[in-house]
Amino acid sequence: MNIREQYDQPQRQAGIAILIILIKFLKVTIKSAWPLALSFFIGNQSDKIETFAGLLVIGISLLNLLGSVLSYFRYYIQLQDDAIIIDKGILKRSKTNIPFDRIQSINFNQNLVHQFFGVVSIEIDTAGASKSELTIDALNKEKAKQIRDYILSVKSKVDETKTNDQYDLLTENVRKETILQLSNSDLLKVGISQNHLKSMFILLGFALTIVDDINRNFNGMVEEELEGYSNFIFSNQWIAPLFFFLSVAIISFMYSLVSTLLRNYHLHLELQEKGLKLVKGLINQEEISINKNKVQIIGWSDNPIRRLFKMWTINLEQASSTDANQLKSKITIPGSYIKQVNRVISEVFPRNIKYPMIEYGVSKLLLYRLVWYGSLLPFLLSMLSYFWIGWHVLWFMAWPLFHIPYVYFYYKKRSFEVSEEILKNNKGVFGNHYEMVQLHKIQGVEIKQSWYQRRKEVANLELFTAAGSLRIPFIPLEQAISLEKYVLYRIETDTRAWM
Repeated sequence: MNIREQYDQPQRQAGIAILIILIKFLKVTIKSAWPLALSFFIGNQSDKIETFAGLLVIGISLLNLLGSVLSYFRYYIQLQDDAIIIDKGILKRSKTNIPFDRIQSINFNQNLVHQFFGVVSIEIDTAGASKSELTIDALNKEKAKQIRDYILSVKSKVDETKTNDQYDLLTENVRKETILQLSNSDLLKVGISQNHLKSMFILLGFALTIVDDINRNFNGMVEEELEGYSNFIFSNQWIAPLFFFLSVAIISFMYSLVSTLLRNYHLHLELQEKGLKLVKGLINQEEISINKNKVQIIGWSDNPIRRLFKMWTINLEQASSTDANQLKSKITIPGSYIKQVNRVISEVFPRNIKYPMIEYGVSKLLLYRLVWYGSLLPFLLSMLSYFWIGWHVLWFMAWPLFHIPYVYFYYKKRSFEVSEEILKNNKGVFGNHYEMVQLHKIQGVEIKQSWYQRRKEVANLELFTAAGSLRIPFIPLEQAISLEKYVLYRIETDTRAWM
């Protein structure tokens, strides 16, 4: 019996879906209510308000757990010749019918529970319509693959009957191959070159919140424990901040390194007939399909550490609604070398290499503006504050020494390039960041001017796509108008679909 016949009548998910739904609910509940729950369990139980709040959290949790179990028994999947139907709901029933030709990608996800029981979670993306996008929590892995293959086979037959661009038809006939695969050394380089400052601030905020809550509920316990070390700390004032900085730096580095290794373990990018497929993860395994027609913006960037490794991070932004899963609409592929970056660009935007690009810079007025408001004005204000804070003002007066070089590097790298097919946005400070969009995929163009820009006859140009926008600041007004007209002309005259 083929998969179409098996799901001719409504079928439930795999039985383990009950546990997976419960785990999903617990994660959401803990994430949103852990401060209140922590206060209840470690606080003063005689406090009626805290006790009531804790019991309220537990009561709501039990009700939602019961609802999660019932939702499993009221969730059905059915396949028709040209659509997949999801029937779900407890008190409020809903029936979603998704035609195969509207489906853009089918992604698999496996956490540890999925892997242990041999099931997968399926995410079906329908080009950004959030009400049509759906998730099946748990299906047998083999059945899930059969459903995906069946949907894609029917969809490909439908697509073959439609009129497509001749150039795109030729590029569809490609053989499947692996474009990128992270080795163990590459994976380690990716982990080392992550933004560890972000992890540092997250951990610092979490630690301070926990310490403050424990100290408040246990009547100054933290102060009492630290009081014995006060003489040592104040007699060696440099030790405390140095020890604190090193501890937070080491912990944040290890946290971001380990999380990166787990998230990108066994990462490989495969070239498929109609796009790309990204597979990665150890604890949470993901298989993400990337429809190249759906990709609106391609970005690639580095930082000083990645530059030492000659590595880039690729970002593919796909058409999506504001409510769509950001993990699937904005896909990050780390550990890419420039050869692999160029290969991805040539596969997703195949015509970009046919046309020469012309580069334009931004106005120097942008540099002057940033220096004045970001450096000189704060410097003058800090001088005036000398009468209130004394010599401590020197810390503020030193700010321009750091900000002016920062702004200068930003200005030097700020430019854009245009061809008959592509617009490329260039920016960065200590690193480099590039964004590329095909002109026929742009949805709209807007010219913006402040009162200062109107006087100087410069403008900001913003280009809107189904995946987000690109902004080009401080270019001559005449150039902005010419670029707007050219982009609109390319949109009107190009017969290709934007997705």
